[in-house]
Amino acid sequence: MSPTLLASLACLALWALFTFVRPIGHGIIHLLLALGGVLWVRWWALRAPPKS
Repeated sequence: MSPTLLASLACLALWALFTFVRPIGHGIIHLLLALGGVLWVRWWALRAPPKS
């Protein structure tokens, strides 16, 4: 697995944890959501195209 994908999944998991399981009440936590989304799209855009 690529490091970008792992970082994306980690950010999204932390966001879900801090939003739903252990709410901390700060809007800054949504930076994890933004970072996770950006890293996910980066991984998707840079992955190798399927071989035919």
